[in-house]
Amino acid sequence: MKSVIKKTILMTLLIAITACSTSGKSRAERRLDIAKIKTQLATEYMGVQNYREAVAAINEAIASDSSYDYAWLLKGMIYQALKTNDEAEKAFQRALALSPKGAEVNNNYGWFLCSTNRATASMAYFDRALADPTYPTPHVAHMNKGICAARSGHYTEAASYLAKARAMAPWFAPVIKETARLKLMEGQANMAQQLMNQYQSQIEVLGPDDLLLGWKIARANGNTQAAYEYEATLRTRYPASEAMQEISGVRF
Repeated sequence: MKSVIKKTILMTLLIAITACSTSGKSRAERRLDIAKIKTQLATEYMGVQNYREAVAAINEAIASDSSYDYAWLLKGMIYQALKTNDEAEKAFQRALALSPKGAEVNNNYGWFLCSTNRATASMAYFDRALADPTYPTPHVAHMNKGICAARSGHYTEAASYLAKARAMAPWFAPVIKETARLKLMEGQANMAQQLMNQYQSQIEVLGPDDLLLGWKIARANGNTQAAYEYEATLRTRYPASEAMQEISGVRF
């Protein structure tokens, strides 16, 4: 399957580059076009977790046009996924230098800060993203603020941010999941379970973190059968995941 995806991606890239070379644009415009195409290629590789090819493609994008802010942003996101935080930090900082008010850049850098135990510092970047009236996904920034506030122990503020996200995008399933996580953190296991059920009704396939959260909520409610089912599914589908490692580390 991955080889088919790779062939499709490369064919799309070849067609796009050919179109660029025959478009009559200036050299600078062609270099930017190629940078955008290579960045899209890196995005596709990242989507199938082929990080080796994603790194190669994003470096080619930057080599084509180092002023393309989104290429630096995506490079930061790739290295964040690889947990190579020093390289991620450098890339995010370059993206911020090129686009200091960019909503996507600020939101993603804020999430990087939060994910590297700097939740308090992340808030200013989410606010910068939300200050852009053209930002198409403000509910994501509000959700991220809620997650990071909860990680800092500020549950009241977290609930407010998550409520804003749900009001803006009631169809957005991840915010339901994060509200369930918050309720669990607050000790409201029954409410967490209701929200988790609602979330699961909207998701076709549960990922590792979904299963881990479901397992935690089931255990908090004393539902050993449900906890066992979550763990068995996680062990079968994602045996090498961090979520499975976390469950394996729990001593009953």
